[in-house]
Amino acid sequence: MAFLIIPIATIPFLIYMFALMDHHRHYRVLLRYALISAGIWAVIFSVTVIVNLHYLEEYGFPLLPTGSEIKIMSMVCGLLLGIIMLIVILMGIFSRTPFLQSILQSSPIFIVISLLCLTMMMIFIFVLPVAEKSTYATAMKRADKALSDMDSQTDQPIGMTLSMSQQICYSNSSSCRESDYSNLVFMRNFEDRDLLVQVQIAFYDSSGNVMDTIETGTMSIGANQTIPFLPQSETTRDKSLWKRFTIDTDERTANIQYRYRYKDAN
Repeated sequence: MAFLIIPIATIPFLIYMFALMDHHRHYRVLLRYALISAGIWAVIFSVTVIVNLHYLEEYGFPLLPTGSEIKIMSMVCGLLLGIIMLIVILMGIFSRTPFLQSILQSSPIFIVISLLCLTMMMIFIFVLPVAEKSTYATAMKRADKALSDMDSQTDQPIGMTLSMSQQICYSNSSSCRESDYSNLVFMRNFEDRDLLVQVQIAFYDSSGNVMDTIETGTMSIGANQTIPFLPQSETTRDKSLWKRFTIDTDERTANIQYRYRYKDAN
């Protein structure tokens, strides 16, 4: 999904860049292109905001990424603008151009970089999370169906299912193909009472070999509740909910086996 919506989100920026390529365009023509770009921008990001609001209502995903993630992206944009400013200042010094004149001459560059940063921020805050939330929501639906089927076939108090094992990347490069597989396991309490549970999970590849194991301390799960099975390191990190996974493995996980101990939480 990200392969589709991210290129679409860059269309307004590309339109305006095309307009700026001709330095002889009248300012009214540039204004026309700017208004067209702004209109497309408004439509794209209005749609993505609506979709994000849907995921907020339906799945409880926050509307925005965490503050730390937004701060990092803001620092990247600030660094980019700072580098451009430094280059302009150095060029002005070497060419002995007055500072104000140097800034005015470089204003098209600042406009382009500012638009680029705005596009990057909007994609990061609103567009990219749509793709990530969609992936996570699909995993949640898959887990809900698997655990519902399990509930009708077992009398065990706890059930677990692997709902996703895939590479989270946005290109077809060799580096992406060699990236780790993110695994997401969901756990459901089939009992009508709160439980305290200790769990150990083994992750198997397609050849039946154990790739990794994970074990937790005592964790609480409410009556008839379904939760993603996450290590403490994932829940304590300042990371968006839709970016939290159970474990990363070198290969795709074909199967899991688990065992657990439990007791009444009361």
